[in-house]
Amino acid sequence: MVGENPLSEVGVAVRAAVAAALATSDSVAVCLGGGADSAVLAWAASDGPSPVRALFVDHALAGSSRLAEAASALADSVGLELLTVAAPVEEGPSLEGRARDVRRSALTGVRRPNEWLATGHSLDDQAETVLGRLLRGAGTVGLAGMEPRRFPFVRPLLGFSRAELRALAEQLGLPFVDDPANDDLRHLRNRLRLQLIPQLEADYNPAVRAVLARTAAILAADDAELSRMADDISVGERLGAMLLPVPVLTTLPVSVAARVVRRALRRFLDPYAGNHADVVQVLALAAAGSGRATLSGGVNAEVEGPHIAVHAGPPTPPRPARLGVPGSVSWADWRLEASHARPGVSRPARRQLLDPAVVGGGVEVRSALVGDRIAIGSGSKLVRDALSEAGIPRRLRLVWPVILVGAKIAAVPAVRVAPWARPAGPDAVAVDMIERDGT
Repeated sequence: MVGENPLSEVGVAVRAAVAAALATSDSVAVCLGGGADSAVLAWAASDGPSPVRALFVDHALAGSSRLAEAASALADSVGLELLTVAAPVEEGPSLEGRARDVRRSALTGVRRPNEWLATGHSLDDQAETVLGRLLRGAGTVGLAGMEPRRFPFVRPLLGFSRAELRALAEQLGLPFVDDPANDDLRHLRNRLRLQLIPQLEADYNPAVRAVLARTAAILAADDAELSRMADDISVGERLGAMLLPVPVLTTLPVSVAARVVRRALRRFLDPYAGNHADVVQVLALAAAGSGRATLSGGVNAEVEGPHIAVHAGPPTPPRPARLGVPGSVSWADWRLEASHARPGVSRPARRQLLDPAVVGGGVEVRSALVGDRIAIGSGSKLVRDALSEAGIPRRLRLVWPVILVGAKIAAVPAVRVAPWARPAGPDAVAVDMIERDGT
């Protein structure tokens, strides 16, 4: 029977650590893997005040059925509802990484609102993570290892070794099995666990796992302070892009500027925040004051005036709309307003004046298209060229509005008015292009 014998010191400490980690959680889902670590986590979490259930992701790999049986038996033994999520992964190259990504996606896909996902990662897992990242040349962020708590994931067992947790699972009589995939030396983490770390322990430091975990904790504290400084930097958002202030990036310490960049990248690559090469490219754009680059995952970075826009692709052009006089229409990141005015009155920025006789009761608004032209005296100019000359960022040109009378472009707001559409008398129709912040 689970918990029949007096608890060991480790058992008492585990129960306290899990209770503290989950104390402020409205609800918790324990992520079971079939092994001893997650079994202990489920046992400890089931005794807490928060509503708890269990999740198991079935990858349909060799050994998955045994792991599923162990997870089911464990959930029954500690009295937790179990949801099994089918998420098949095919055998082949990069299986470890692919399975991890699929598993994370499956778990977040079934997570309930405000529910935390508790995982059984141990001190050994942390040591293996830090060592693997060190071999890849990670910086402070990577070497800080797995965070104990970052919504929606919480990892209460990072302070306990795998051996301690296994011994506790055996003492408690919890059902668990060993995943045969953990012995497959094709996977980097298994080679670290079964070959490199034992060699380091034998030849250099028998406490290397604890040392690596302690290093992660020290670097995590440093990273938290640097991240706090980066969080003080305002990052805007416009038409699906994160806007990083170029003057600030170029004057900040590199370690802080890099974290500002990573914050923007995480918006598109969550849970990841780009790699070192991505950060270097973005900071190089800031230093140059111009240019564009393609980053990891197809994310783009390009200079837009005083900002670097980080985005996953161009914004979607709005559907064509009718703008009455007077009247207004929302358009992408702006609002277009049409009203009656007089040419002699002082003009706000981004106001274009049109002839009332030309405009009539209203105009059509649509996005500028490739090949669009606007009249300029005796000839015409490509609208895209006019936008470029006016300093409109390339990304925004894709959704910039044009004003049509019939099939002809009468104006490009804030840029140019066709000669034939300019006011011919004392009255005019004013078209104001107002950004969503009111400017």
